Amino acid sequence: MKQINSNSRNGVIALNILFAGILAAVTFAPVGEAVTVAQNRYIAVPGTVNGLQTGTVYIADTTGQELIAITYDSNLNKIKDLGYRNLASDAQTVPN
Repeated sequence: MKQINSNSRNGVIALNILFAGILAAVTFAPVGEAVTVAQNRYIAVPGTVNGLQTGTVYIADTTGQELIAITYDSNLNKIKDLGYRNLASDAQTVPN
């Protein structure tokens, strides 16, 4: 049998100690909890607006109670927003 060089043996021992330390650090490290975000639900309804050639899409966020109207501007090749309403505040201003 060949004798193992003491430097090689010490290197392997040091490497094993290093790996054991890394394993302990990963195992016992505090774990962060996932943050849950309320899932929004959306409804999209197509429509038209006077004075616009292209159609309009009304998107309502039923969870946040918000509404936005958007259209596509073919000259600029961009989606443009036409308006925003907070449905919750609108509902509070309606007289009984």
